[in-house]
Amino acid sequence: MQVTNIGCSKIWNALAVLGQKKATGELIIDNSKQQWQIYFYRGKMLYATGGLHQTRRWYRAVNQCCQNLKFNASLISHEELWEYQLLKQGIIEEQITLEEGKSIIRTSSYEILFSLANQPVLNLDWHYNKKLEIVANLGLSLLELKQVVEAVEELWSRWKKMGISNILPEQAPIVKQSIKLETRLCAATFETLSNQLDGQNTLWDIAVKKKQCLALTTRTLYHFIKKGLIEIKVLPDLPSPLEQLRLIYSAIHRSKIPITCIDSIPATGNYLEQVLMPKGYKIDKITDPMEAIGLMAKKPPELIFMDLDMPNVDGLALCNFLRTSSAYKKIPIIIYTAQDSWINRVRAQMAGATDFLRKPANGKRILNIVEKYLKLKNHDYNKNYITLESLVLAR
Repeated sequence: MQVTNIGCSKIWNALAVLGQKKATGELIIDNSKQQWQIYFYRGKMLYATGGLHQTRRWYRAVNQCCQNLKFNASLISHEELWEYQLLKQGIIEEQITLEEGKSIIRTSSYEILFSLANQPVLNLDWHYNKKLEIVANLGLSLLELKQVVEAVEELWSRWKKMGISNILPEQAPIVKQSIKLETRLCAATFETLSNQLDGQNTLWDIAVKKKQCLALTTRTLYHFIKKGLIEIKVLPDLPSPLEQLRLIYSAIHRSKIPITCIDSIPATGNYLEQVLMPKGYKIDKITDPMEAIGLMAKKPPELIFMDLDMPNVDGLALCNFLRTSSAYKKIPIIIYTAQDSWINRVRAQMAGATDFLRKPANGKRILNIVEKYLKLKNHDYNKNYITLESLVLAR
């Protein structure tokens, strides 16, 4: 289902239906660039996650609600809904109370719903899932969820009235080295401002640290942003606790399976690297498709991700050309693109593509498609690789 001009009221309508129907499962929401997930169990909202900063949001919520929470990522049984699993772990071990766990859920939901309110068009897809492992009463009732939505609606109304709707709270402000700004402020104030706005903290982070409303924090900086004295940029997300653990394990992995990403947008290769590197894969990122053949000849990959729409080169034509070479005939080629249509899927198949994946795909889907085609081919690569799952089972 596609929803246009989403706004807070339409978000609430969609969530209210799931609550009233006592639904259990996962609501997947995407705007072709980002993806969010909202989990329900018998009408209660368990957790909202996804978007640009899934991990940054988690750490920020924990810092706000219960700084003493200590968790063991090695005890997580699977990647799905890892934040909720850590909350469950904290409650079982009596590190946090049920109310503190719900506060983290409310805080995370507040940020997620604010991000969704700003989207002009969203695709909604419901997946029934009866296997969700929950803690009794660790979730938001329909009434509690409505209170969060109302708070988001109030913030979004202020955001628009202040004329700052073109700014994302996931962006990080950084002070430009400008004589104009230095002359307007005293030396001490300029130094403090430069230290606080170093490009490493998002607007959400700064508002939390200052214990201010997000709108007030952003409006205070907006004057300097308009004057070009402060610039804002989107930060990459931090690795999750699970990914950090895998990075440690992958350090002892003797060899990494090479995968090539041919995409003119650098963020695509960076995301694939974030998802696949902890699993023992090495991502060679090629942003200039004209150089792809020469670069791959030096480092032959085991699998190729390729976009369709790239400057100067058509992805289907490049795929077809690769298939004419004996060196690339048996290499799996995955078309990874936002241009998902029946005709593009047919054309991709005719050009020799092995599979087709629509952007944006979550980490689980990317990993599944890679392992689907490399599991048998790369058995020798993996036999010495210590996975998180094997360590959990060995406990």
